[in-house]
Amino acid sequence: MKRVFRGILYILLAAVLMMTFLPKGAYAATNVRLIVNDYEVVGLASPPIMLQNRVMVPARAVFEEQLGGTVAWNSQDRQVAVFYGDDVLVMTINETRAWLNGTRVEIDTPPIILNNHTLIPLRVAEILGFDVSWNRSERAAIIQSPPDKSEPYAPAHTPEPTPYPTSDFAQDPESDFYPYPTGTPFPTPYPTGMPFPTPYPTATPHPTPVPDAEPAATPRPSGSARDVSSAPILPAPNPGTTITSILTPRETNADAYVIIASSAITDVNHFMLPDNRLVVDIYNATTSVTGPIRAMGPVYEARVGQFSRTPNVTRVVFELEGAVEYSVALSYDRDRLTVAFEANSISQITTDSSSSRDTFVVRGDFQPSVRVSSSGYPRYLTIYLDNASMDVFGRDMPGGAFASRFVVGQNGGAGYIRIYIQDHWPAVSLTHGDNLVSIALHRGLSGVRYDPQTRQLRLSRDVVSMDVNQIRYRENYLAGRYTFTLPTGTTDVGLGTLNVSDGYIRSIDVQQDEYGNTRIVFSTSRVMTFILTETSDYYIITAHLPQEIFPFIVVIDPGHGGRDPGAVQHGIREADLVLTISHMVMEYLNENPNIRAYMTRHTDVTTANSWRAAFANQMADLYVSIHANAVNNRPTVNGIETWYANHSREEALGMSSRRLARNIQGRMIYATGANDRGIRSNPNFVVLRDTHMPAALVEVGFLTNRDEAARLSSATHQRRLARAIYEGIVATFEAYQPPR
Repeated sequence: MKRVFRGILYILLAAVLMMTFLPKGAYAATNVRLIVNDYEVVGLASPPIMLQNRVMVPARAVFEEQLGGTVAWNSQDRQVAVFYGDDVLVMTINETRAWLNGTRVEIDTPPIILNNHTLIPLRVAEILGFDVSWNRSERAAIIQSPPDKSEPYAPAHTPEPTPYPTSDFAQDPESDFYPYPTGTPFPTPYPTGMPFPTPYPTATPHPTPVPDAEPAATPRPSGSARDVSSAPILPAPNPGTTITSILTPRETNADAYVIIASSAITDVNHFMLPDNRLVVDIYNATTSVTGPIRAMGPVYEARVGQFSRTPNVTRVVFELEGAVEYSVALSYDRDRLTVAFEANSISQITTDSSSSRDTFVVRGDFQPSVRVSSSGYPRYLTIYLDNASMDVFGRDMPGGAFASRFVVGQNGGAGYIRIYIQDHWPAVSLTHGDNLVSIALHRGLSGVRYDPQTRQLRLSRDVVSMDVNQIRYRENYLAGRYTFTLPTGTTDVGLGTLNVSDGYIRSIDVQQDEYGNTRIVFSTSRVMTFILTETSDYYIITAHLPQEIFPFIVVIDPGHGGRDPGAVQHGIREADLVLTISHMVMEYLNENPNIRAYMTRHTDVTTANSWRAAFANQMADLYVSIHANAVNNRPTVNGIETWYANHSREEALGMSSRRLARNIQGRMIYATGANDRGIRSNPNFVVLRDTHMPAALVEVGFLTNRDEAARLSSATHQRRLARAIYEGIVATFEAYQPPR
């Protein structure tokens, strides 16, 4: 008997040792699947495991990144807290005692730490209102968000999303990605010591940092990184902006990241957490960039997400290898934020002068961050270069148009160029390159006036004479940039910027291109359209909202893109396929003189679904999102379907999303002969739920079906689909007069 008991004891001891010491991912052999809001979650750094017949999941990866809560970790008391809506659940490692909103509750399985990750029982989600179930045959733990939440949160896409079919058809609900959502302040007092960090409080200008729930996966060097930024970033009353891209050290060729915004940034706050995490919060900013960022140099890991929606705050987090020096600097025009982990060595300054301008070209290891100070007026102006070491010497500039000489110097962590002015104080323009910035001194604008009441820019014929038929026009409405290029040698209006910020126009820049032509660039906060007219005294450029000009406006939304390729099957990326079809639809729409069409993306870029809906809400009368379907392990499923979400507001519009979906679906089936899967309603698709006009989401076929994938790769088939979508839109407009 003792021998049998000893054998059982050895087996139990071995099991405990395996649970304690197996490397990361060792429990994948249990094949526990995790289905969140109808999508299978794969690729977790710490996969779900079975412990005491309970599914254990990584806290932050599931409850924060997949379900939209906020997770906090208290290392002193070994507690983990999950914030969701108005609720907060506090659990202690290896204890079944927990607190829900300050009231003690019991959980049947305690949280544990495994492989440096905090795992909590999935069943505790039921305490927060989630629906949790177990599919024995599939070995799948299934969790659904509460239906009564005002902002249901759908999971972030994995590189190849794996839909979990809950009926005989597949679902493809694109979702917003909120890695750092606004939480509810942690209620106090609590039964144990140190209070938890408080998520972003809307009443204060800067949030208190929220650390990750899991302990660091790899031990980090002790000590705190040191801020060597040469100047604070001061707030400015700019309209909201969008973070459009983040350049990594591979693009900047240095240990520096450059965060690029579509327009001027209002304010920035940065702070270090004790475990060498640098947090950079960008205020009044949304982001079209989500998820992880390539980590290089001293950066161990980097990520970006929407930290808060009220107010809008984009958060970028850099996890550092150790106590490195860093700096955070905002560019002169406030649309580029440089986070550098080494000083920029300024190796060259070249100068050039003509009768009308002086130019200084400053080159460094990476693009210099520039601030312009006029504190020396009228004797000199100063160009400050943040986080820079000046490896060049000052010298005189003989006989420039504005500068008599300049001096290079160093002031702590910032370099500077002091430019002494002769007789006339200049305007300053900056042009950025890969590792340089060009600083031009020139005279200010003359004969240029903007009237915000009429939204008109007037160019006086006293200073400019030209043939308006030779003016070239280019619009980039996704970036809010509209450019008029005037004929060579016809303008004498000078160079400079008019800061407008009237809710429509942010600024108007008068520039000179590489051929000497004058360019007038409108930067806008909304989608606009421009009309050029002339009188005996002025050339007039008037900015209009599209709905003031065009009878019908439609937004075409190619689904997915960038970091989210959608379904990838049989050599076809969904993001590429639907972009091609969308361009074809746009060709047909643009041939119709009564319709003005816009797209949410023109290239393979990452675009948040909340942004897509907000973009359409500016001006669209109809919205059509184009996708391709996929369903795993069911290769025979095929056909076309169209989704819609009815809203009460459609009664006032006089047109329903259901009718739009039916118009498009019927014509696609007629044009292609594909299997008709009908029209279907889903009120939780972000781009259908949050749009304010009749909207439809088209699934043009199943990429997981080999025959249908082959047809979808045919240009002829794509053209038929595009024509059918166009005809469905036209049929809807024939029965629908949009309210203006």
